Amino acid sequence: MKNRREFIKSSALLGVFGMLHQWASAIPLADNHGDILPMRRLVRNGEKVTAFSLGGWHLGNEKDPVVAEKMVEMCMDMRVRFYDTARGYQNGGSEERIGRLLVPKYRDQIFIMTKSHAKSGEQAREHLELSLRALKTDQLDLWQIHTFTTPEDVDQRIENGVLDVFLKAKEEGKTRYIGFTGHQSPLTHLYFLKRLEELGLAMDTCQLPLNVLDPSFESFQKQVIPVLLEKEYGIIAMKTMSGGSMMGKRIDTTPEWIKTDMIPDMVRETGITPAQLHQYVYSLPVSTLVSGCTTMAELEHNIGVLQNFKNLSNSDMQSLVELVKPYAGLIVENYKRVLDI
Repeated sequence: MKNRREFIKSSALLGVFGMLHQWASAIPLADNHGDILPMRRLVRNGEKVTAFSLGGWHLGNEKDPVVAEKMVEMCMDMRVRFYDTARGYQNGGSEERIGRLLVPKYRDQIFIMTKSHAKSGEQAREHLELSLRALKTDQLDLWQIHTFTTPEDVDQRIENGVLDVFLKAKEEGKTRYIGFTGHQSPLTHLYFLKRLEELGLAMDTCQLPLNVLDPSFESFQKQVIPVLLEKEYGIIAMKTMSGGSMMGKRIDTTPEWIKTDMIPDMVRETGITPAQLHQYVYSLPVSTLVSGCTTMAELEHNIGVLQNFKNLSNSDMQSLVELVKPYAGLIVENYKRVLDI
């Protein structure tokens, strides 16, 4: 009963703050290319982005350039305006693909987020210039420090000047907003937020794993989201299907000791649907949901969930959490690392 009461209390808090992220659905949204998907607030000044973002790793990983171009055009036609990428995706290949397929025609209509995994200020400056060049733009919309792993990693990157480079890039107008990401430990996110507060600083956004399994193990939803809401950060959801592990797939973070047959096909075994998985995340106070798509059918399905979205009740969300709870932990969410700090 205690866990249920805590969930309801947490969900109620998130629901109140989540209203800040909702859109006015009665107001039609459009740009020069056409209609736009529902939008949610991303940053403190009220700027909104489409609540679905196309993941850049999968886009960059598509071997057929014709298929990649069709994916991009389908995204634009299906009203997506937020595009994710990172310097580390295909060693800049994803950025180059977006710079080639999207920017020349649609720069004024799209919001571009890229990320740097730099460990030093010098490398961060290099990544920034490479990203701007690859994306064929003189200003990023959002630049994020990529993949914080441990508190030691946070301290080292701050001491090595990475944070200074991000702050300067925003000050100089090379990026409009700055943020950070990580998927291993909610405690690392909290540690970085604490360091920023001690320095009298704040960033604009945070990207973190959020899915129906997360509340039951090393939860970003329970531990990090309330702090982000208090500090008015934009919340960017990733790993909404645990990178595919919920479907029984190995992903790039799956350790060798986890054999393929150990990873359950949670969707098949529980009867939960992919649509319900994304409905759960959209019912949280997220600004946008980043999802990688490998086929046109996946893209159409994911966008369709948002187009037909209705906010789940707290009891519906709790029911889904309880349904999949036996699958929570390092086998499926194998990108998480338990830290003791």
